[in-house]
Amino acid sequence: MFEDTGPYAILLIFAMVITAVSLAGAYIPHLKKMDGRQVHLMVALSAGIFLGVLFFILFDETFDCNEAMDVVPWVVGGFMAVLLIDVILRRMHIDTCSCEGEDCSDREHIHKLTSFSAYIGLAIHSAVDGVVLAIALSAGGDIGAIVLVAITLHKFADLFALSSTFRLTDISRRNVMIYMGLFALITPIAAFVSMPVTEMLEDAATFIPMAVATGMFMYIGIYMLLPEAFHERRDSILSFALVVIGIAAIAAIVIFMGGHGH
Repeated sequence: MFEDTGPYAILLIFAMVITAVSLAGAYIPHLKKMDGRQVHLMVALSAGIFLGVLFFILFDETFDCNEAMDVVPWVVGGFMAVLLIDVILRRMHIDTCSCEGEDCSDREHIHKLTSFSAYIGLAIHSAVDGVVLAIALSAGGDIGAIVLVAITLHKFADLFALSSTFRLTDISRRNVMIYMGLFALITPIAAFVSMPVTEMLEDAATFIPMAVATGMFMYIGIYMLLPEAFHERRDSILSFALVVIGIAAIAAIVIFMGGHGH
């Protein structure tokens, strides 16, 4: 399909697709004004989509043809990296916050900290996606197209989840969309930057960036999004149902694609 197209031209097309889908995922949570209960239910759906990507795409990519003991340390490293980011952000916030006493533990503060921790962790993951895309394109345009589908699913889930959590803060929609726009550009930029050096990466090491990204995804999905999804106790059953729907949606997409793998 891409026989007569150069790798950078293909990458430009892929970059536009990823950016457009990412921005769509970011904008959907802002289509109408929602109260806190509705936003938390949207976060529950986001958490399900996130976990679906983790279970049905990232695990497959990371452990395919690799020994578990080679992969797991990098997964743990990614998990601990986002945990460290979260701890540092919370520590910095406590040191610089002008509020006093119990005010620093209110939901607004927690939502903002959670959102920015997730943003930083997923920004690193997005850069990893760009490297993976460049590696795939170096192996051929058709292989790159398969990876594009997977990354596009990632980006939609990332931006949908992030944008949903930012709705729980007092940050204006304009500023949120600026953050989301910058986020959407991370993967394409990382792909263009890493494209010239992808041939220097040994085949045996290509699983490392995906393993690190998997650990990051695991922390954000399980530790950040799931607790927020069940914050409204009266909706716990509905939230659970939405998490299941999100996971099932990703599973259905993967099955429709005939499985997943690079």
